[in-house]
Amino acid sequence: MTMEDNELINENKDVSPTVHVDKKDCDSSEDDTSAMLQKIDSLKKEVELLRDTILRQAAESDNLRKRLVKEKGDAEKYANTRIARDLLSVIDNFERVTENSKDISEKINADKALKIFFDGVDLCGKEILVVFKKHGITVVEASEGDAFDPRHHQAMCEIESNEHNPGAIIKVFQNGYVYHDRLLRPAMVSVSKKT
Repeated sequence: MTMEDNELINENKDVSPTVHVDKKDCDSSEDDTSAMLQKIDSLKKEVELLRDTILRQAAESDNLRKRLVKEKGDAEKYANTRIARDLLSVIDNFERVTENSKDISEKINADKALKIFFDGVDLCGKEILVVFKKHGITVVEASEGDAFDPRHHQAMCEIESNEHNPGAIIKVFQNGYVYHDRLLRPAMVSVSKKT
């Protein structure tokens, strides 16, 4: 650097730069700031709206996933409902044979072959009930004197009775069955009413 350059630099140290600002430029700057603040507020609202939308969609996806898992579990749990319902008539027939054989028990006991046959029929009926229980099918409990429960019983008729409380089961015509926690068939019963 030369001596002349140093002199020029020293001369310019004392001179402060002057900036001429027009009032028009200041107003424009305030307008720009105001517009930018409005734009920032607008963008913040848009971000919040998008965040809310994303959270709702995530919650909806999670609910859908949970519902599908539950439906899949229910489908697996209750997959055999139709065959179970169809087998109810088979167990009903075994129960009828067993019930009716009690009326002729003397004749059955007198004939060894007939006794073996009816014992086999009785064992088959009991085995079906064991298999039912193994797969979650249970008998709806209903017996004489129990209170009528419309969730598990179907009233076939009402009978006037002084011996039973109103709404009590008088007779069970057909057993009902539950598959896990779902009713396959209500128990068919007669119910007492006041005379």
